[in-house]
Amino acid sequence: MQLEPMNSTPDTRDPASATASTQERVADNPNKRGGTIAPDMSPAVAFSTLATPMAAQVALRIGSLCVSADAESPHKLRVVLRRLRSLWWAYDPLIDRSRARWQRREFKALADSAGQTRDWDILKHLLAEDVSTPHAFAALIERLDLLRGNALLRSRATIADANAEAMLTQRIASVIQQLDACSFEEPLAIFAANRVATAKRRLRKRLKRVLGNPDAGYAELHDVRVAGKKVRYLLEFFAPLLDSGNEISVAELTQLQDELGKLNDIVSSEALLLAHADRLGEPGMVVDAIAYLRNRKGQHMQRANAELRALNDRLAVERPGAGVN
Repeated sequence: MQLEPMNSTPDTRDPASATASTQERVADNPNKRGGTIAPDMSPAVAFSTLATPMAAQVALRIGSLCVSADAESPHKLRVVLRRLRSLWWAYDPLIDRSRARWQRREFKALADSAGQTRDWDILKHLLAEDVSTPHAFAALIERLDLLRGNALLRSRATIADANAEAMLTQRIASVIQQLDACSFEEPLAIFAANRVATAKRRLRKRLKRVLGNPDAGYAELHDVRVAGKKVRYLLEFFAPLLDSGNEISVAELTQLQDELGKLNDIVSSEALLLAHADRLGEPGMVVDAIAYLRNRKGQHMQRANAELRALNDRLAVERPGAGVN
């Protein structure tokens, strides 16, 4: 997508507008991902406290991506950009919604660019994990390395062209300016609990859609994964303001994310192989690799469905109105 011009001025408020997962969880120390907010903070101060450390992480990861070809740099950059998207969503009711949606799309475009490199790393890792026939895909992995290198160059170019660090600094300043100007009477803890509750309702809706449809496929599972990730991020952002009580925990959501993340890795890797099969020059090996991934996909689909049912049961016993500290 085309990124928003750097010198754009904020629109007026529109009242009518309303990889592996385990690796993502440990990609950064959670305590260093953002600042700690307090109940007596204004919305603007709380937002700045959360957003500023993440912006610093973006700058750090972009710097690493530009000088290193390691697998972790694009991965960690994608993670922090996803967290920023969720933070923008959390504050959506208090800021210009159309502008916020556009900015979330900007972050997604950058995350997708970093993800182009990360997806090749995941595919290579999955093929190297085939313990049944060690080194069976060695020649294919060598060819994947070449395509991964090309993807890295494209990622670097896209992120450099976007001037991401300056763009993010401006976006944060714009949100803080809007928050400073808005009238906000309810306690910050109430606002946080309401946003978490909204995210959970969306998660329940997607769970119901999957569990009530015997023909539900990966697309529906992916919707649950995205909704669950948003709830998890909001719980992390607003933890000091929330009463955990019998509420679902970050750890419980992470368990689901881990399984759905593994499934996502396999599905994305299969799609990547199919899309680039004619460039890999190993037709027989590509067919074998796709069969291997599809076998693993079936196994993880079963595990993911079990995790979804467990999460649905867990959400069903949350006490109404819980969540405010």
